[in-house]
Amino acid sequence: MKREFDNYYLLRGEILRGLVKIFLIYLSRESDNSTSGVAHTRNQELTKKFLNLLEQHYTTRKMVTDYAQALAVTPNYLNEIVKKVSGFPASYHIQQRIILEAKRQAAYVETSMKEIAYQLGFNDITHFSRFFKNVSGVSFSDFKKQAAMQVAMD
Repeated sequence: MKREFDNYYLLRGEILRGLVKIFLIYLSRESDNSTSGVAHTRNQELTKKFLNLLEQHYTTRKMVTDYAQALAVTPNYLNEIVKKVSGFPASYHIQQRIILEAKRQAAYVETSMKEIAYQLGFNDITHFSRFFKNVSGVSFSDFKKQAAMQVAMD
């Protein structure tokens, strides 16, 4: 730009305007890269806080709104950020954590579906049964039979 400014060739002003535009585009890119790194880190931090809260409260908090309120964000924002970072919305993580614990208890502990449902915060066994089948793809009793057969084979 300095060299072009010092010369007095034809269309000097046009070239200088073009170079200034290019320079501003480079500056804009650098600015975006530095702020996107901060946003990316902030998103990861929010997701980490959400997953930590989930681990502590999955038996009592089953709604995204519960976690969003605890993190002082809106449910939509929490879902959006968690999905950006993990590939899945917050509701998916909540469901999967509950199912993981239900499967763990069903496979390794001799407790009934009613007891497991109650321990996981479900007051209605029918609701728990439907939830289990919808999320895991298999009924609770079928899962328990499969787990028992797997243990017997080992």
